[in-house]
Amino acid sequence: MKYLLSFLVFLLFTINGGNLLAQNESSDLVDSLKSELQKIKSKNSKAASLYVELGMAYYVQKDYPSAKQNFKEAYDYYQNVGDKKGMYWVNEWNKQIELKQAEEDRATYQNMIIAGIIVVLIGVILIMVWEHKKQKSANAQLSVEKKKSEELILNILPGQVAKELKEKGMSFANQYDPVTVILTDFVSFTTVAEKFSPNQLVGELNACFKAFDDMLDKYQIEKIKTVGDAYLCVAGLPGKNKNHAIDAVNFAIHMRDFMLRRRNQLGEATFQMRIGIHTGGVIAGIVGTRKYAYDIWGDTVNTAARMEQNSEPGKINISHSTYELVKDRFACSYRGEIEAKRKGKLQMYFVEDPL
Repeated sequence: MKYLLSFLVFLLFTINGGNLLAQNESSDLVDSLKSELQKIKSKNSKAASLYVELGMAYYVQKDYPSAKQNFKEAYDYYQNVGDKKGMYWVNEWNKQIELKQAEEDRATYQNMIIAGIIVVLIGVILIMVWEHKKQKSANAQLSVEKKKSEELILNILPGQVAKELKEKGMSFANQYDPVTVILTDFVSFTTVAEKFSPNQLVGELNACFKAFDDMLDKYQIEKIKTVGDAYLCVAGLPGKNKNHAIDAVNFAIHMRDFMLRRRNQLGEATFQMRIGIHTGGVIAGIVGTRKYAYDIWGDTVNTAARMEQNSEPGKINISHSTYELVKDRFACSYRGEIEAKRKGKLQMYFVEDPL
């Protein structure tokens, strides 16, 4: 009966997690039991009981190896005195320890699995976050590069043409009539250029053309190209503009005044410019597949070139067709009919200032 009672007490410890002994300070109990065992010289039932209690104290502390060792000692003592019931109950206690230890091992193993899963999930989440940030960064960089590419295309082609090329992979040539073509060049450029170093020449050309470029949007002018010292642009395409001739002349006056001021400031360190303008129809489009260039063709371009060739330094020379569209907005002086290369006699006018 005493063994059964001890076993029931042991089970109570097991179920309650050893709270009873924990409340009685099991560590102090261990020291006390060890002290009692040292006083016992022979292997008897009392010593066995002390070993059992010591094993139970270690069990409460979850020191299962020490608990099993003390139960083994108790078993040996019970065996020495021939106490089979004591041996039986010690074996039962050992089984309970093994079950408890196995249970805790399973719990530890499960916790390790859960911890491993959590670590893996955290790793996966971190990788996903990193990939997302990487993709976001790549998309942002792609967006920046795309914007740069679009800005570069728009710097080469008119907006409508660039859009058509992007959407359809090609752009169709179009007839525009009427438009106003402006052509400028620098007087005696080859002779003047010989006085410049290469860097000075390119630097001065760039300063002048950049200034012209900065004026384009204000007057709705489409730049076509520069060829050497010549600057070709047009008003009235690709978007329609009923005031194309007026805008073209205003743009030309702005260019003229800029170059006159620059000539006064720099003297022979810059150029003198002449301007020619003509109004008529042109064909505009892209040719070729490399180094796209938007260009215009037609007799209107040739006539604008004759207006420029027959202009004078610091002057704006316009044709009769342009004059008819701007005569109510600008003071113009009639120059008469002037012989133009391969065009015969053409009526020409110098534009002075706005009325």
